[in-house]
Amino acid sequence: MRSTYRTDIEALRGVSVILVILYHFKFGILNNEIIKGGFLGVDIFFVISGYIITKIIIESKIKNFSLLGFYSKRIKRIIPLFSIVLIFSIIILPFIFDNFLINENINSIIAAASGASNFYFWIKSTLYGFAEKNNIINLHFWSLSIEIQFYILFPILFILFKNNKKILVSSLFIFFIISYIFICKIHEVHNFFNFYNSLSRVFEFTFGSLIFFYSNTIKLKIKKNFYSYFYLTGIFFLLFYIYTFNDEGRHPNPYSIILLISLALIIIFNNDNEYAKIKKYLGFLGKISYSLYLWHFLILILGSSYFEEYTDLLKALSVIICFLISFITYLFIEKKFREIHVGHSLSIFFLLILLLIISKQFFKPEYKLKIYNTDNYFLGSESSSYLRNKNKFSLRKSKNIFSFKNDSKNYSPQFDNKNNKLKVFIVGDSHSKDLFNIFITNKDRYQDMEFARYGINLKDLKNYRKDVFVNSHNFINADYILFSQRYVETDLNYIKDLIDLSKKNQKKLILFLKRPEFTGNDKKNKTVIDKFYLENNKEINKEIMDKFLFQNLNKNKFKEINDQIKLLYGDILPLYDLYSLICNEDKKKCHSVNNSGNKIFYDYGHLTIDGSRFIGGMLYKSNFVGEFLY
Repeated sequence: MRSTYRTDIEALRGVSVILVILYHFKFGILNNEIIKGGFLGVDIFFVISGYIITKIIIESKIKNFSLLGFYSKRIKRIIPLFSIVLIFSIIILPFIFDNFLINENINSIIAAASGASNFYFWIKSTLYGFAEKNNIINLHFWSLSIEIQFYILFPILFILFKNNKKILVSSLFIFFIISYIFICKIHEVHNFFNFYNSLSRVFEFTFGSLIFFYSNTIKLKIKKNFYSYFYLTGIFFLLFYIYTFNDEGRHPNPYSIILLISLALIIIFNNDNEYAKIKKYLGFLGKISYSLYLWHFLILILGSSYFEEYTDLLKALSVIICFLISFITYLFIEKKFREIHVGHSLSIFFLLILLLIISKQFFKPEYKLKIYNTDNYFLGSESSSYLRNKNKFSLRKSKNIFSFKNDSKNYSPQFDNKNNKLKVFIVGDSHSKDLFNIFITNKDRYQDMEFARYGINLKDLKNYRKDVFVNSHNFINADYILFSQRYVETDLNYIKDLIDLSKKNQKKLILFLKRPEFTGNDKKNKTVIDKFYLENNKEINKEIMDKFLFQNLNKNKFKEINDQIKLLYGDILPLYDLYSLICNEDKKKCHSVNNSGNKIFYDYGHLTIDGSRFIGGMLYKSNFVGEFLY
């Protein structure tokens, strides 16, 4: 049986890719709730894929279905452009990124080539909502990896149950229910895992498949006069869902069923004669949607890296360029490779693998040779070096906020019960990592002390993370808790919970106030002091640079909240302010580099390893230990 082409499905693809492009480019003029929900275009793709693949298999006569033939067609459909975009990405990396980000991108391309991008970005805790700021040129490949996994595994169901349609459909229902229950359980607890995990998307693919199986049955039970009403109802609920449920941090979620039902209504009750012109134009976008999807993110990162101010006009020009490139690659790559032997597609993929091997060998930077390092991505990564996961089989080497029982064991030293050393437990958000580094880089001065770190926000004392924290080995054995966080006003009430928790467990608590903050990094991730250094012929003059950094101090970012903390809790527990060590009000200076010229901060206020060692040395000399720890 010949597969029947559906313009409306192609039009849905067109809608999906437009939603995704608008979501990623974030036009200021289009900053509304529909655009904020543009990431849902990917979910529409998943449902469509489930429908189309089922349609292809069933209409080609399931009993004669060839798995190898199916895989061959999918390879010709996906791999050529997939490989070309990644090859192009590798080539342009040295022109837009420093060495550290080049290596990060090459690693993500390896994950993409392996069909495991989604798991890689989950392990790396990559925020999809801040896509442009992550500087990962192929972040959007996470969804393609899920599609590839689906194409590999899904047809096997049809092979296993090709002689029994009832069992096949029942299996689809079972997988749908398992996946849906899974996202209901974890969507609030483990948002990264939920967003990137393949099982969290199975219910969308299987629902698309079930739409195909039940379309005719549903249509037969409803009078034709009502078809257009159901179709419009589907469009209404689709827009309603995109407008209302546009928080990617909690997606997919139990309410995603609304999105699926709306798509079912649109697909089942479509009438080709209605809105034919609109479907025709959107159908054209659907035809080139694969090219659009692969190229748009690369072009976005290029534009964002090249232009200091990436205005709406420049973004619009970028989108036009994206359409032109996509149309060309659709004609000369997508269409052409579908018509020739699969070996040609595999050849391009092997070329990609070869280029990746060469790239991994070629880009091996020697960061330690630099006194003043402007590569803040490297410095940020280096700041976690004392808190690395020692498990060589784990891909994830550092973690800021802890969620699971083993996180404390994996991402922090553990107190030794066999010695009598004072056990100092440093707790909080990423600022606690810096505080830990302040002590650990000066550990030779603290011979009778041990240090460990735990990543938790104050607000987490109201959720499941509190129990994980309290039952951790380091908390149980700690003598002192040193808490540090980038506090906001809502944290003020939670400090009381921390005090109560410390008293209940007989821990001595010291609260570090919010640290000073400076002008943030620019779009190329250069600090304000980096720009001063580069504009002044890369000359290091500590006196002048310290005064310049003081001029870029943002007191409104920390002074008011610190005053509130002092007012509420100053008489209840010990407070410590690092401000007097970092800045000198009388001389109007803030430490920008240490005495050797190494940078103190790698962003608005996080410390480099050298900065931690330098500030830590001053903290020790200030007699902090004598005043607070004994």
